[in-house]
Amino acid sequence: MAEDEQVDKDNEHSYELGHGTILELDAGQKMKEINPGRANTGFDLFVKAVAKQIGAAIELPYEVLLSTFEKSYSASRAALLEAWKMFRARRTWMARDFCQPIYEMFLTEAVASGRINAPGFFLDKRIRAAYCKAEWYGPSQGQLDPLKEVMASAKKVEYGFSTFSRETAELTGMNWDHNCARREVENRKLKEGGLDNAK
Repeated sequence: MAEDEQVDKDNEHSYELGHGTILELDAGQKMKEINPGRANTGFDLFVKAVAKQIGAAIELPYEVLLSTFEKSYSASRAALLEAWKMFRARRTWMARDFCQPIYEMFLTEAVASGRINAPGFFLDKRIRAAYCKAEWYGPSQGQLDPLKEVMASAKKVEYGFSTFSRETAELTGMNWDHNCARREVENRKLKEGGLDNAK
């Protein structure tokens, strides 16, 4: 090997391989080929083990991390719910510490410049807080069994644990008020067309 190609030319005990290099072995030494042993039968288990460690570090079950739901409905749902605990915590932080302050600054500037009429905005902190009150919803959670999810949402509303607006936003990402307005139009059209009894 040319001297300018050597990595460690100052070390006389360093052996470096180059193109067409032939090494002489001392008595008793043996040559052993490199065998990576692929495809390794333990590769899948290794990847899952690493994914579990990564998932634990970022608070995400490995089933969600790898998008592999190979177990029962209950186990898959438990994994998704565990992931959504982390998603909701980060979503709450994002809404509270980023979105809400920006919204309040925007609204304050709009009221101060006269673009938005908000009587009492600068006179009373409670009135300003009422104007600035907002609920932040992100994308809805994925569903493994939509029928079960809808029934659970209906029960939460029925027993007063939640509201139509919240369940609509969390289940579908839509706005319940807009849905109601749209349903009024649709029901009127069904009645006009004589289809209001259709299933």
